Amino acid sequence: MSIAISSRSAQPVRSLLHTVARSAVLLVPGMLLLIASLRVPGQSNLMLWLGTAFQFLCCSLSFLTPQGRRQPLGPAVITLYVIALGWLWLGHPNSGDWYFHLVRAVLVVVPLGVFAWQILSDSGATALRRAQVLARRLAARRDWPADLNACRSLPEVKALREALHVDATPALALLTHSRPEVRVAALAALEYRQNWQPGQAEMILRLAQHAEEPAIRAAAVTALANLEDRILIEMLAEFLRDPSYLVRQAATEALLWDSERRWPWIAHAVRRSLADHAFKDDGPLRHEGQLLPPAAVADLTAWAAEKGIVSIRAALTLGVHYNRALAEQTDDRLVQELRRQVADPHTPPALRIELVRILQHNRELDSALVKKLLDAANPAPIRLVAIEELLAEGDHPEAVAALRDLARLPNREIALAVADVVQRRLGVDLG
Repeated sequence: MSIAISSRSAQPVRSLLHTVARSAVLLVPGMLLLIASLRVPGQSNLMLWLGTAFQFLCCSLSFLTPQGRRQPLGPAVITLYVIALGWLWLGHPNSGDWYFHLVRAVLVVVPLGVFAWQILSDSGATALRRAQVLARRLAARRDWPADLNACRSLPEVKALREALHVDATPALALLTHSRPEVRVAALAALEYRQNWQPGQAEMILRLAQHAEEPAIRAAAVTALANLEDRILIEMLAEFLRDPSYLVRQAATEALLWDSERRWPWIAHAVRRSLADHAFKDDGPLRHEGQLLPPAAVADLTAWAAEKGIVSIRAALTLGVHYNRALAEQTDDRLVQELRRQVADPHTPPALRIELVRILQHNRELDSALVKKLLDAANPAPIRLVAIEELLAEGDHPEAVAALRDLARLPNREIALAVADVVQRRLGVDLG
């Protein structure tokens, strides 16, 4: 904690030093012209005085306006120094004074040096050098968190991620390190990377396929989340059936964030994952980012009509999707469509149950639909939701009669749900 506090206290000092250094560099041309103006006697130095005034005016605009303070230093230095050189040439072109030769040299060398540094930075050489230094520091680190997943949020990892925008080679060199913490950190620095050189993505995919640690497999899958190659995406989709829940969730996030384009490639793998009894406790597929595309919704609706665990998990996944859609923006057309599916007896029962709960949660159940759902032909969980909605408005004999019918069913879960409604809505203590 003391290190963090000292780092925060040093930030204002670094900011002040940066401002002072920036100001000094920008003021140099004006100061040089001012001294030159004082060295030239008489009226022949009018152009030098005008140049000096112009330089200080430009510097004032750079210092006083927020936009000027945010501008990169390189273009400003090149512009001011070259303009100052022009003013010096116009004001006193043929002077034999040693000072004028020195000023010309400074006004030529400094912008050339800044321009050379700008070219070097744009080439990516400085970023690559910084990435190599950070990679060596990670490789030499000895103090690591006990949890492998915590290695992904280290400050050094974030700094390495920023330095890898040109070339991923420094991080890829760490993937053969003996310590799993170093490999996780290197993969975390490549999360959602877009630009891969030939063979790099395949290298990380092989690492994910053979790594024993779930944290390494999850980090590798996340690193490949921005792939555009269909074959690699289909291979990545196989991690939806990884033995580790951590890896399965990472694969879900990596694949579904761009599901509108990828769904035809991954639909088969998604269905196999939803139908696998080994993962029945995973529940719905949850992910951040864009909502599921219409093609995915259609497939999940069809899978909800099948038998087995796939129907339950497909319905739960659609429930998460519709819940997010209603939470982000209430859409009357979507609400009407959900009501239609709930009222339609041909809608898969698991999906109807999930949708009626969503409508209840979002207070989108209308009275006509609720009364229709009391019918004995509907599944018991749907009837129970309708009963609770009617009893919440007051005494309702039909709802009470339906509640008695449900209480006679030989099902423990339904019996407990009925008892809960009786206690909350009818005020009868059942113990």
